Amino acid sequence: MTPLPPDVELGHATPSGEAAGFVRLTTDLRDHGPAGTCLAELRLPGRQVEVEWLYPFSWDSADRGVVTTTRRLVPGDRLCLHAGPYGTADAAAHRDGVGMEFPPTGDGHRYRPDSVLPPQPDDDHQDTAAWLVARVADRYVCLAWEYSGHLIMTVEVDTDQVVIRSVLPADTFAPTAETRSAPGPTGWLSIAAGDLETGAAALRQLIIEEMITPPDLSDSPGRPGFPCLVANSWGVQENTSTTRILAMMDATAAVGAEVFVVDKGWERSVGDWYPNDRFPSGLRALSQEARRRGMGFGVWCGWGNADPRSPVALQHPDWLATSRGHIPVLSFDNHALCLGHDPARDWVLAELSRLVTDDALDWLLHDFETIARCDAAHHTHDSGAGEHAAEAAFHHILRTLALRFPHLVLENCWNGVRPLDLAMIRSHHTTITEDHCRTHENTLAKVGLGRHLPLDWQSAYMGADDRDGRARFAPYVIGGPWVLMDDPDTWTQQSRADLARAADVFKAWRTDLRTATISRITATPSSVDTVLATLADGRALMAISAPPGVRQIELEPGFVGTYVVRDEWSGTESGQDLDGSPWLIDVEPTGDGLILSLTPSSG
Repeated sequence: MTPLPPDVELGHATPSGEAAGFVRLTTDLRDHGPAGTCLAELRLPGRQVEVEWLYPFSWDSADRGVVTTTRRLVPGDRLCLHAGPYGTADAAAHRDGVGMEFPPTGDGHRYRPDSVLPPQPDDDHQDTAAWLVARVADRYVCLAWEYSGHLIMTVEVDTDQVVIRSVLPADTFAPTAETRSAPGPTGWLSIAAGDLETGAAALRQLIIEEMITPPDLSDSPGRPGFPCLVANSWGVQENTSTTRILAMMDATAAVGAEVFVVDKGWERSVGDWYPNDRFPSGLRALSQEARRRGMGFGVWCGWGNADPRSPVALQHPDWLATSRGHIPVLSFDNHALCLGHDPARDWVLAELSRLVTDDALDWLLHDFETIARCDAAHHTHDSGAGEHAAEAAFHHILRTLALRFPHLVLENCWNGVRPLDLAMIRSHHTTITEDHCRTHENTLAKVGLGRHLPLDWQSAYMGADDRDGRARFAPYVIGGPWVLMDDPDTWTQQSRADLARAADVFKAWRTDLRTATISRITATPSSVDTVLATLADGRALMAISAPPGVRQIELEPGFVGTYVVRDEWSGTESGQDLDGSPWLIDVEPTGDGLILSLTPSSG
């Protein structure tokens, strides 16, 4: 096992293995104090530290998107990073010195009332994915956790030491004495020479090698590559029916879709997972129709939630998660089932298994607030650790499904990609990048997540946008799964042709791009969105989206050498000697998108 450097002190956690240059950390839950249960404490010499973290998507702070940010700390500074299902609101609560308490009505998934400001850029409390990368002197430190509940990572500089702690906070994890010695979450730690770039690349490699299992698509129609081109019905919201879905299948299959997912609106109600009367022939018939068109078939399911009028909520009100004396109202006015309560967990698993079997599913997209906080004394979990129990049950359900149905692709939506941690990655095949479904936010998320995740683990939803045609399609050829979330009735003949061509480019590059490095090209004007994927062999694919009103753009891709440059829309190629100078490119003022590939010349 790779030893930790001799000048580094590690407390609480125990090294127990290694993978991809990381030390595996085992923890226990015995150290419970006023601040919470400390999983690990890391001390290393240094008088300043630069910390990098990744913001997950959050409706509470929609302006930030999924981006990576950094901060430099000096003696006396302290940064508190909150990861988990409600990290944005938890960070705000901790900042304001108030309890982490759901509002009694409305928007409970935001966790705190709209009047409470989410973390601001200069706050000492921020929300994050369950990992951080830091630079201390000439070394990077990367610490990442397999845990989807509330986890706090603090970084502070104490005179001549940098101290990094990981804690389960007492406000959400206060177990009884009898359970304090239970095994805790698994952590992964790497300390080596390098900077933030080196640390981020190391984390990405760990995720690729250790956390991700590619889906088995051998039984899917056409045996598509992964990431897939997916069609999703949410473009028409819940206004769906058998007839409308069949029409959407025809249109999306014609442009190259490989999977069709029926989003919310097929169910009788949330928690009542049978098709409603708009689907009289059921879902299995739709699965057969999808296969007849050469596509796999999937559905949306908010399986951790229940409408208060659904049979499961009426027959088993004692299964609902309760917190601080009331039942939180979450997305679409639903409640949460307490997965930490064994009967509720077992019922959910049985319902999902029935759904996959009876309706011949190839793809399962899950959503809403599935890991609930619960302090119910009559449940099978410790009343002080309901979220912890729900987190374990959540992954038990998904991993059992994966074992029972190895062909099933599991996609995480979880209210717009939250929480985000190594356990969540291990339990899925892909996650939504962000939930605005617009070009600008999607490119931000693609580059932000792409710093730590491979490009085939980033479901990109193309839907509500004010850009059209090539300007909208171009960025989606990089990464994926690419999810078409339009109403096909709005497509013109030209947009259908452009979409089919972009789909061909996406499929031609998707396998090679899995381990590509992703970045943003500097562009003028700044309203132009860019995505650049660079392969180890020197090849690159760039996508540029210019909004309406822009006639010329200046790009600084920075390539030096002789390349074959290919316009992937037309297939036109030209040899060019590049010296790193900016490119000036004329674009259509109505909005335009470019897809260019570069291949080093062998001549």
